[in-house]
Amino acid sequence: MDYHHAMLNLFEQFEATQTKLEKDNLLKLSKPQSSTYYVEAFLDGNLEWTEWAYDDNELQRLKNKAIDCGFTFTVEECD
Repeated sequence: MDYHHAMLNLFEQFEATQTKLEKDNLLKLSKPQSSTYYVEAFLDGNLEWTEWAYDDNELQRLKNKAIDCGFTFTVEECD
């Protein structure tokens, strides 16, 4: 029973901290979340590789990689 009470106390402390942070507006993100992208690269119509990009810089890096290798590619934006 002591373990149960200890975990319950930790949870209540966590909730109180979370409530305080929300009240102080510290949990809000300063910038909107960027999209996630799914990239597929093809060579002569054959799928060569797939990759996820989690920001615009990573997406550009994957596009450059595909272009440098002579691949065609598709990009799908995912939420």
